[in-house]
Amino acid sequence: MYQLLFIDLAHMREIAEKQLMAELSRRNTDLITQWAEQTDGAITALVDIVLTHEENKLPQRAAWVLEKISERNENILYERLNEILKELKNIPSSSTRRTIAKVLMLHTIPEEFEGELLNFCIKMLENPKEPVAVKANCMTIVFNILPKYPDLKNEIFAIIENQIPYHSVGFKSRYGVLKRQLK
Repeated sequence: MYQLLFIDLAHMREIAEKQLMAELSRRNTDLITQWAEQTDGAITALVDIVLTHEENKLPQRAAWVLEKISERNENILYERLNEILKELKNIPSSSTRRTIAKVLMLHTIPEEFEGELLNFCIKMLENPKEPVAVKANCMTIVFNILPKYPDLKNEIFAIIENQIPYHSVGFKSRYGVLKRQLK
């Protein structure tokens, strides 16, 4: 006789948390990525960990796994995009925001979410305290959406160009590359 194994979301999250904290390595991230791709509910547990609003290592490590999953499976987080976008501004860790912004770069953003995502990215670009890595990822997201909203182009360019004197050569370079691609 076969027994049906049922793991509720709380238990799935507990498993994910233990493994995320077991070791900080590429091998562990790959192991969790593989597990999450093959296990129903695991991706939901990882998203829930990212959105806990905790400023510790756990959400960042869960975000790394979501990044790896998204690199291999575009739009795998589609069902959770609305929730992720609503909570994005509440994530306290800039490193988690950076990684989730990168995850969002890998997804096709549905039109109904573009306004909220653009607003978030513009706020990040304008925030002088936001790390350049978050801004760079947000810049890419904005440039991915911008062709649909050509009226915003000059405003976006001005926001970014005002930031250039305060950031690295890499920031300026990314802007130049994205601007050339837009034309």
